[in-house]
Amino acid sequence: MILAAALLTLAQATAPASTPELTNQARVENFMLLQLWTDDPEKFLEAWKQATPPTLDTTTKIERNETITSFIIFAGCKADVADKCSLTGDIEFRDPNGEIYGEHKNIDFWNGPAIDSFDLRLSPIGPALVIKDGEKLGKYTVRISITDNNANVTAVTEEELIVVEAQ
Repeated sequence: MILAAALLTLAQATAPASTPELTNQARVENFMLLQLWTDDPEKFLEAWKQATPPTLDTTTKIERNETITSFIIFAGCKADVADKCSLTGDIEFRDPNGEIYGEHKNIDFWNGPAIDSFDLRLSPIGPALVIKDGEKLGKYTVRISITDNNANVTAVTEEELIVVEAQ
């Protein structure tokens, strides 16, 4: 996936008054959020360090007993009087039956220097998923909800991960 295409779509996203269709990207006012998944986090990070826009190796399909890792990219958080941003939120995993598989609440996704709307950052926090032997195969849904505490806005993204039997 080429990051530029995803960012163009992200920049064009809006926050409609009705219930939005959830995707792996969201924009609320100036705050932008994108969740990307990879089965090779080292390769992803190496590409992230390269020239802009980087070509990032992403996937939403993984085999049983393998790890898939998320990278959360954000921009446009609002600064406080000390020129710091504060992003907190929740991660929820749902199994193929729609039941809660796991959840993490009140996570500090970013507590640091302000980020303007054109400066993309990786959160130091990103979930990972491994489906072990005996667990359900199929579509897992990951909902990430992050609040820009200074702007008092929340962006919500959702991604579907497909887990198949190992070859």
